[in-house]
Amino acid sequence: MRLALLVGLGLMAGAVLHRPLEAQVTDTSRVKRDSVTVTKDSVKLAVPIPRGADSLLVDSLAKRDSLKKKPVVPRDTIKAPIAHAELPMDFGIAQRFHWSGDSIASTGALTVADLLARVPGVTTLSAGWIASPTNAAYMGDVRRVRVFYDGVLLDGLDPRGQGVLDLSRVNLWGVEDAVIEQTADEVRVYLRSWRVNNTTPYTRTDVSTGDQQTNLYRGFFGRRFNNGADLQFGAQQYGTTPPSVYGTSNDQLGLIGRVGWANRDWSVDAHVTRTSGQRGAIFGETVGDSISTVPASRSDSYVRVGYHDPDTSRVWGQVMAVASSFKYTGIKTLFQPAVNKLFVQSAGSLDTNIFQSQYVFTGGTTRGPLRLSATERLFASRGSHVSSPSARASLALGRLAVSAFVEGKGVDSASHSDVTAQFSPLSFVSFLGSVGRSSDSRVADSSFSASYVRAEAGLRVRNVWLVAGMMRRDSVRLSPPHVFDTLFVPAYEPTATGVTAGVHGQIYRLLRADLSAVRWNDSLGYYRPRYETRSELSARTNLLTKFPTNDFGLLGSVVHEYRSGVRYPLANGAVLSVPGYRIISTLIEIRILRATITWQFRNLLGEKYSQVPSFVMPRQTNFYGVRWYFFD
Repeated sequence: MRLALLVGLGLMAGAVLHRPLEAQVTDTSRVKRDSVTVTKDSVKLAVPIPRGADSLLVDSLAKRDSLKKKPVVPRDTIKAPIAHAELPMDFGIAQRFHWSGDSIASTGALTVADLLARVPGVTTLSAGWIASPTNAAYMGDVRRVRVFYDGVLLDGLDPRGQGVLDLSRVNLWGVEDAVIEQTADEVRVYLRSWRVNNTTPYTRTDVSTGDQQTNLYRGFFGRRFNNGADLQFGAQQYGTTPPSVYGTSNDQLGLIGRVGWANRDWSVDAHVTRTSGQRGAIFGETVGDSISTVPASRSDSYVRVGYHDPDTSRVWGQVMAVASSFKYTGIKTLFQPAVNKLFVQSAGSLDTNIFQSQYVFTGGTTRGPLRLSATERLFASRGSHVSSPSARASLALGRLAVSAFVEGKGVDSASHSDVTAQFSPLSFVSFLGSVGRSSDSRVADSSFSASYVRAEAGLRVRNVWLVAGMMRRDSVRLSPPHVFDTLFVPAYEPTATGVTAGVHGQIYRLLRADLSAVRWNDSLGYYRPRYETRSELSARTNLLTKFPTNDFGLLGSVVHEYRSGVRYPLANGAVLSVPGYRIISTLIEIRILRATITWQFRNLLGEKYSQVPSFVMPRQTNFYGVRWYFFD
């Protein structure tokens, strides 16, 4: 009886609880049509799916809900470039003076004069190591070499130089393009400042040291922002101390900076380049000869608005407002022979501040092989104004290239015009010619003008070009390098003709030769040697067979320079001369990934020589360091 009662109660409970228990059992064999169950961190989430959606949509919606959102990466990290200046057409038979990017540093050049030393007919003049004042003369005239920085003419503002630019104060280290245009009547150096186009920050650090207690530090930072804005700055500082018998310590601080913005069509930027520091006294070997201590600074800044690109655009234009200043302070010094080349101070102050404004309006067109441009420069300084218009036209048609340039009277009172052409009728034959004419209003006879001619012919034998040529100028008035000695005077010279020769090309495998020589027809010329040669043997390789990712590079070169004596006329009618010399220098660079180790050894044989009377150039100067750039 009791057993029957228990069985009955169990059947009754089963009947009552059957439906609720059935609802708590999950049927894994059935797929729900109205939702998808997604498991994430043991928490079930239901993602509503439209009725009838296919399985791919179901799967993609489920993944989108279950995964974390990825950060948005900008699709384009390259921004429209900041405007840059126009560059001239590049002429030359197997040797062209155009460097860009890191190739400028790979030449071993520390100043603009180091680049100019490669140009036949150019004579560099210096009183010592990198801190000393430096000029360059073309066919004996220091005013025949001009420098343009971002299209701005760098005028010589230092009163001691009397209008001639001191090349040691040009910030070559902050340049991304350098072109030297050699025409019949002058040499023009075009420098374009460093720019960045990436939104990823760019950083570079250079550290170098060497003889004469030389220490150099350099740093760059640049970045473009997603809205097109640009921020760049860089600094270089060096100090050097020559042997006490030749001078006192020097230091120089260089700064560059840019802020701007650019899109596909327009560009606006403000840029500044500045050098400041103290150039120590430079002692000459002759009692009484010296260049006194001068704390000085030079700054050149501009604001520019640019439309399109001068290199590629059918229509382009730029407007610039430029401010240049030169300031130096110090005390007048007198030489006292009895104190063993020491200086005594006098009461006169040398405080000087010179300011010059320059307004540049330029525009042009590039239509296939044809390029046309026109420029108006307005200079303003000390209450006077000078307008100097110029125009340029160039045409490149396969084997023929022609360029013409004309410029009105500038701040140096000289006007210029020249035409240069190169014709290569065969792949192994090339001809280059240039004619120029200049007028100098400083001469009493306003009709005075001089004509210039330069010509070259080249023949290629295998991979080597053999080049022969000539350069000729009329009788002219030569400007002296006053920065070294205020007693140097202008000199009138008769017609002069120089013969040139060169060998350029691949000698054997990786070995390349670049040899150039000039011989003038007279031996009594001023501010130029009768004979001058520069010979360089170099080898460059990236060893791509062993380093296919191009993470290695090797460069080595040996340079031999020879120069005969140079004559310097004085105000009293006397003539000073420096004897000729020959020096050998070497350069080695090793690149590993993004770091480049460099070592140059100037004047390997330790020859004692001078480029300017009395002032001795450095002996056996080692200079070595590392350049390292990276992206953050």
